[in-house]
Amino acid sequence: MDKALINRAAVALSIQGVFLHNSSLTIKSGFIPQFPEAELALIPQYRAGPSDECNIIAATRSDDGNNFKTVTFFFVAGVRLIDQRLLEALENQPDTEADAVYVEITAKFAIHYRLADGEDEDGLNTAFSEFGQFNVGYHVWPYWREYVLSTCTRIGIPPIPIPMYQLPALNNDKELADTLSK
Repeated sequence: MDKALINRAAVALSIQGVFLHNSSLTIKSGFIPQFPEAELALIPQYRAGPSDECNIIAATRSDDGNNFKTVTFFFVAGVRLIDQRLLEALENQPDTEADAVYVEITAKFAIHYRLADGEDEDGLNTAFSEFGQFNVGYHVWPYWREYVLSTCTRIGIPPIPIPMYQLPALNNDKELADTLSK
């Protein structure tokens, strides 16, 4: 993690909005969430991270005709409820993990940032990459938590707790030490 690059991008960008780009909800066939089987031991599994996609869009304001640029990043998150006992029972059988998944919620978010006037996006590509990897998740996370809460409510299950946002793991301990010393 290069804090100088992240700070460079943060100075050049101002958040405009976080938008749901696409999502999916899957409930296991035959499972009725409002009437779960007593022997189920459903536990959550989580995944989340930035996409490598970053788009720069040039546009013109309709009210004053001025040009501006928007930088869009994408972030993907998912949670699923699995029956831990069933997963363990099927452990030695290939391609059976999906049988233990009872509910899965996934979402891809598009995060729009306004590029400050006079900034040259070509000189910021490396900074944008670093910013996308380490900062975008902070902006998305409240929207992801709300999305999971409202989806759980709509399907009639107790809210799945979404933990606090965690930075992506750094590649090695030396990189972590270098980052913490900056």
